[in-house]
Amino acid sequence: MKVFVKGLNTCPQRNQKLQQYLAFLRENGHQILETPEGCDRLLVWTCGFRADVRDNTLRQVAAYGENHPGRVMATGCLPRIAPQALAASCDGEIFAWTDETEVLETQFRTNGPSLAETERIYTKPALCADASQFRRDHPDSDVIFHDQFLQVMVAEGCPFRCTYCSERLAFPEFRSFPETDLVAAVTARMRETGQKDVILIADCLGEYGRDNGSSLVALVRRLAAAVPEIRVSFSNFHPRHFIEALEDYTALIQEERIRHLNLPIQSASDRILHLMARSYTRAELTSAFDRLNQLGFTGFDTHVIVGFPSETDAEFEETVAFLLHHRPRHVLLSWFMGCEDAPAARLPDPIPPDVMARRCEEAEARLLAAGILCNKEGGDMIQERLRRLNRVGGP
Repeated sequence: MKVFVKGLNTCPQRNQKLQQYLAFLRENGHQILETPEGCDRLLVWTCGFRADVRDNTLRQVAAYGENHPGRVMATGCLPRIAPQALAASCDGEIFAWTDETEVLETQFRTNGPSLAETERIYTKPALCADASQFRRDHPDSDVIFHDQFLQVMVAEGCPFRCTYCSERLAFPEFRSFPETDLVAAVTARMRETGQKDVILIADCLGEYGRDNGSSLVALVRRLAAAVPEIRVSFSNFHPRHFIEALEDYTALIQEERIRHLNLPIQSASDRILHLMARSYTRAELTSAFDRLNQLGFTGFDTHVIVGFPSETDAEFEETVAFLLHHRPRHVLLSWFMGCEDAPAARLPDPIPPDVMARRCEEAEARLLAAGILCNKEGGDMIQERLRRLNRVGGP
């Protein structure tokens, strides 16, 4: 069978899953196409972590269906996040991530290995040294910040129950990948590439090891013992975990073991954090980010949700003031998305879109004036990213 696989995910977490799909298909004798023309099946990984990305995915799925009727198979996150909208856009088969084994093996398994038997690919080599420069030199390349590092997928799923989160509706149960397998995969890839800067990736990175007797700190220590020159960056690092083990992470920073931290705060208002079920307070955030500032560590960024239900202008100002004081390198500003099965969608006093747009515009202007890079929903940066993501070609 001729199969075209397309990832519309804006996050790097799902690339590991797509690579496993590709390996499974190849090992079962199927031909992987570079473009969808002439395909028997067109397997699309959908994404819905926020509204602009969700809507882009729906448009792309609909376009694939028009050009290749009856051949689209849509999986990924939208079957659980926006099932009705996806069904309206997709004329083919839809299956949830949690049903992947049954569907893929029914349709694609021949005499090769099962999906579970297909070797999991934990690492992806760095593609460049500087993502911004690489994009300038290669305008159609979908290179992102993470592609500056050797990427390592260490866990999947998330045990937190943040009330706004659409993604957790799609995730499988949380699990850490075996520490021994990760260390072996990283050291082998480092020997192959010579790359020493690693970014650890997961849906909830700080939770690593809670289910297998290890921890994220222990994993970093073991990697450092295997490769003393290694420097590690963290993606999707919940502030709760940073706060809980602040002294351990301080030591790693002082040893120059940590290069970058992605710490999504989402808000710096105590009332909004409580409604979000984020499990930390503004005071705890302040203490943790003060430590970064005291250490002179500038390699951190964050995410903020604009317009959470009932959020006042004054409460959003608390968040902007926090950002201006602590000065992350980069801030991702996302509008609140009311996912139908997420608890926050049922909260009273929703914020009108024009208010969310105004807050985003004002926050972006103030952050940029302070020298803080800002990527806001609907802005030029994300529109350019989606253009690159939508180009013809597989993952």
